[in-house]
Amino acid sequence: MELIFFIIFSIVAVIWIMKVALGKIRNLPPSPFPCLPIVGHLYLLRSRPLYRALGKLSARHGPMLMLRLGARRVFLVSSPEVVEECLTTNDLTFANRPRLLAGKHLGLDYTTINWSSHNDNWRSLRRVVSHELLSSCQVRTLSTIRAEVVHHLVKNVMYPRVVRDGMMEMKSVLFEVVLNVVMMTIAGRRCDVEGGEAGRFMELVQELFIVMGATHVSDYLPWWKWVGGKHLEKEMVALNEKWHALMQDLIEEQRRKTVVEAEGGSSDEKNNLIEFLLMSQQKEPENHSDEVIKGLLQVLISAGSNTSSVTMEWMLSLLLNNPEALKKVQTEIDNCVGKIVWLTNQI
Repeated sequence: MELIFFIIFSIVAVIWIMKVALGKIRNLPPSPFPCLPIVGHLYLLRSRPLYRALGKLSARHGPMLMLRLGARRVFLVSSPEVVEECLTTNDLTFANRPRLLAGKHLGLDYTTINWSSHNDNWRSLRRVVSHELLSSCQVRTLSTIRAEVVHHLVKNVMYPRVVRDGMMEMKSVLFEVVLNVVMMTIAGRRCDVEGGEAGRFMELVQELFIVMGATHVSDYLPWWKWVGGKHLEKEMVALNEKWHALMQDLIEEQRRKTVVEAEGGSSDEKNNLIEFLLMSQQKEPENHSDEVIKGLLQVLISAGSNTSSVTMEWMLSLLLNNPEALKKVQTEIDNCVGKIVWLTNQI
């Protein structure tokens, strides 16, 4: 038994020494010492939150560090100048995505736009998003949608549907606003609030970010999943099935709508993103399959609704806790838009 342990320890030590020597030959960035066998620098990230632990490492060892987190190498950068160089001069070098477990189950095996590496698939998805959603012409065209949703928001705030103890819960209201902008853009309709559709989307988006934000040990220590570390993976699989069912419903709804419009002699002009993708599917079925469309819709709905609504939620919170800044905002709105009394007469 002692001989077996000695052999295993010797093999691990030789591999570790070879990797350290190879790193010096490749002229890699400096790395904190010691780098332990198997776990690497994971022992340095015990403190929480994670960004503070990384900040301490940068302050101690410099603006560029090469960390080995288990089986993965991570390049830690804390200098704006180095970040700019990474994203401009060496952008192609850093364009690929890591192969994490979340990308496998929630990113359709690394094929969605946020998990795909820099390849033809990513360029195709980026072309669709850039041209159909983010181009200057399309942004101007969609301005009427944003104005309509904001008008509806003002009406709901002034005449709220649900008030608890004299207070209005703004988190779900702001999420509903952003979700309606996204839904009208990609599906051509608002969310069915009374039917609970907005609530289901909010629940799925929150669950998605919780699962994706969780640390899966097997991403860094591959052998971990063979010793009982599959709980989070099962959650990802179950969540992925919920998302796919919901996205498939949107696609089938648009298909039925397209058939009805065709029977009524409507034009072939596209009115939303799903309709455009289904039209493209007829021309290039291999590049616009239902799986590709569902993956793109999932990313747009989750990322588009969560980031914007959380930003507005924090902005509102900070304004309410800073009366002077809130007064300046109110004055600017009165000067640029008009008094609230004027808005009341228009609703």
